[in-house]
This record gives sequence, structure tokens and C-alpha cells, in this order.
Amino acid sequence: MKKTTSENLAERLVKYGAFSAAIIGAADASGQIVYTDIADETVNASNPRVSVDIDLDGTGDYLFGTRVSPPGFAVIFPASASTATSYNSNAIVGNGSYPYYYPSNLAEGATIDGTNSVFSFTRGDFNYNNCAYPGSQFCDGNDGFVGIHFKIGTNTHYGWIRIQVSPDATSIIIKDFAYNSVPNEAIEAGQTTLGIGNFESDAYGITCKDKIINVYNNIGKVAYGVFDLTGKLVVSGNSQMESFKIDGSSLSSGIYVVELNNESKNAIVRKKVVLD
Repeated sequence: MKKTTSENLAERLVKYGAFSAAIIGAADASGQIVYTDIADETVNASNPRVSVDIDLDGTGDYLFGTRVSPPGFAVIFPASASTATSYNSNAIVGNGSYPYYYPSNLAEGATIDGTNSVFSFTRGDFNYNNCAYPGSQFCDGNDGFVGIHFKIGTNTHYGWIRIQVSPDATSIIIKDFAYNSVPNEAIEAGQTTLGIGNFESDAYGITCKDKIINVYNNIGKVAYGVFDLTGKLVVSGNSQMESFKIDGSSLSSGIYVVELNNESKNAIVRKKVVLD
């Protein structure tokens, strides 16, 4: 049976995680915040279901959804399929009582760990009909952080997803996400690295022109790699320069993932780029 447009788009983000699965082996066993920056993915009437693969193992961990009319409704499910017919054991930071559960809109820097109030095996409501539900916390149209408790095997890991829900609840923009690769170790909302100092992922400027990838604002030693859509490493190297170039002139035009493994900051940053 031919898939609908929404199904194709929903699965596309999961497949991005699948080809990136090999990258995760770079995580340091002593502790690693694994941060993934994606091209902003909009959930709306033409793309009403999008699955997010937090640990990049090829299986979705959380499903975001919207219903435009009547009335606007923006939600999250702890589920992997393009239709939330079954739930996994993952949890969402928030609270409520049957049948209404509300994800918490966490402030940047809020701690996500085993002390959080969470819910699982049910839908979480970001916003319904301009926040007709009084428990809704994603009403102002600004960026917010969703706290997550999810399983890798039998182990629980903590992470966050940054989203923007429209005030009328007709769309959600998924922007980036991160998790602590050490089971049961806390992470802060918006945290992209371990250790002292403020390392903002957005501080890395990554641009492309004429198949040359330009990296700006690097701090310390970084190992870089460029991966194609099959997960094959096609370019790699190291740099300690604040700004440097990655030569992609030998590569075919298309979409790639740039990975920056910053040893001094103990952080991994990934970003999609288009070479043309």
C-alpha cells in the first residue's frame, strides 16, 4: 500500500537516526552528553506525525503529533510508530491524572533525573485549543524543553528535546535534543556538554559553500567526520583551530551529517548539511 506523505515524513527522521547509529560508539564510557542538532522539523497539518530517535538506534523513542482543526491540538506520545497504537516504557517529565497528562515546560538548566515527576504509557498534551486545558504549559510560542526518561536496553537515561509549539497548537517545531549516555546520570535542560564552562552548541557555526564546510568558534581539539546517508564515513580529520574548513569537493551533491567530537569539552555535536 502506498504510504501517505505524513508517514513518509514521520519515518524520515527515524531513518536519519538509523544511519547515524554507528556514530554513537564514540561516546566516552566515563560520561558523555550526546547532543544531536537536526534541521528544524515541523509537525503540522501536512506532516502530522514525526518520530524522534533520541539514541540514534534506528527506532523512534517519542512521537510528536498535531491536529489542526477542530481545534488545534499539539501532543507527544512515548511511542515509536507513526500511529501511536502502542506505547514503549519511556517516560515524559510532567504530571496529571487520567485522562489528561501535561509535559512540563522546563527552564533551561532545570535538572532532569530520577527525582522528576513523570508519566508514561499515555499521551502528553502540550496545548489544546489555545490552552483550553488549564494544565497546558506550552502556550506562549517560545522555545521550551521537554524532559525525558527513556530506555536503552534495560537502563534508564535522561535527556531533553527542545521544541516550539505555536500558540494556536496547530504546529510543533522540533529543534534539537540530547541525553546522558551514562545510565541514571542527570542532565540539565539544554545541556550539550559535561564539565565546567558554558558550551553552547549554537556557538559552532557550520556553513557550506561550493562543497566546502566551514566550521567556526571551535574551542580545543576536535575530531570531525562527515557521513553520507548510508552511514558511511566519507571525510574525517582533526583540528585545534578556532576556525577551519572541511573539504567536501570530492563528494557527490546531497545531504550529509557533520560530526564534531570535542575532546576538551567532552561533547559530540552533529548537524545536517547540504553539499551542492
